[in-house]
Amino acid sequence: MLKTHHRYFPPGTVHLAVVDPGVGSRRKIICVTTERHQFIAPDNGLLSFLSADEIVSIHSVTNRAYALGRISPVFHGRDIMAPAAAYLSLGIDPSCLGRACKKMVRLPGVEPKSSRDRIKGCVLWVDRFGNIISNIPEGLLFADAVVRVNGREAGPVRRAFSDVRPGKLAAYIGSGGNLEIAVRNGSAWALFSPADRATLEIEVARTGRRP
Repeated sequence: MLKTHHRYFPPGTVHLAVVDPGVGSRRKIICVTTERHQFIAPDNGLLSFLSADEIVSIHSVTNRAYALGRISPVFHGRDIMAPAAAYLSLGIDPSCLGRACKKMVRLPGVEPKSSRDRIKGCVLWVDRFGNIISNIPEGLLFADAVVRVNGREAGPVRRAFSDVRPGKLAAYIGSGGNLEIAVRNGSAWALFSPADRATLEIEVARTGRRP
């Protein structure tokens, strides 16, 4: 969701993102600066969507001068990250927060696997309508692509839900720029009823036919 939405904020925006099951452990807190934005987050893969090409700098957030005086071991979002983000919004240099880092943690499996005639992807998340958002970006798709979900054909990539009849599967490019799977007037997630997201395989193959 952060990948999809951060681009709509103006240059100079500071984003504070906290999904932090490792709070209180030895995991780092980082400040990542890109050409347009800055991000404060735990170093646990939450910022994996940022490519190496767009990152200007990475700094650890360790300087307690930019945190609250009393720090709870279970609420670093409030006591460390929020103050750091506030100071960034006032114009401090990220180097004030801590030392520069060469790399950050990246989640495994967030990139699709592709070959000359096949792409295998997974589910990034499912929205409240039951639409399945994959990790396959539009730019990776074949012009003659056919989409399958757990072996069930969802057809070619459509323009919108209305391109299929009610109750039918539709594969399309969502507003975030990735391949999505939906059921018109229904829920794709309910249709497949997987045990969890990891058991749902999304495959894109070439048909060999002209689109």
